[in-house]
Amino acid sequence: MDFYVIGDENMVLGLGLMGIPGETVSGEENTLKAISEAMKKQIKIILISDRLLEPVRSQVEEIILKRDFPLLLEIPDRQGPVKGKKSIKDILKSSLGFNI
Repeated sequence: MDFYVIGDENMVLGLGLMGIPGETVSGEENTLKAISEAMKKQIKIILISDRLLEPVRSQVEEIILKRDFPLLLEIPDRQGPVKGKKSIKDILKSSLGFNI
C-alpha cells in the first residue's frame, strides 16, 4: 500500500474511487489516532485534509520529523484551502512560473 487518505467523507470517497484507501475522520483526537494507525502500516504517502491537520500540527510534526516514512501531504478539502494558506494552484504557479 503506497497511499492512504485521511479526510472528510467526500475526500475519502473521491480518492477511494481512484483506488486510494482511507479513513473518514473528524475531530483532533480522531485525527491523531488515524495518523498513528496509518503510520503502523506499510504506507509511503499519507494525504490529509489541511483542515484536519491544522489543529494538531505541532503534535503531528513531532511524530513525522522523527521518521523517514510516511510522507505527509496536506491537501485542501472541498471547502478550499485553510485561510492564510496558498492553494495547490497558487503553489504550482509560483513553482513553475505559469498557470496550469
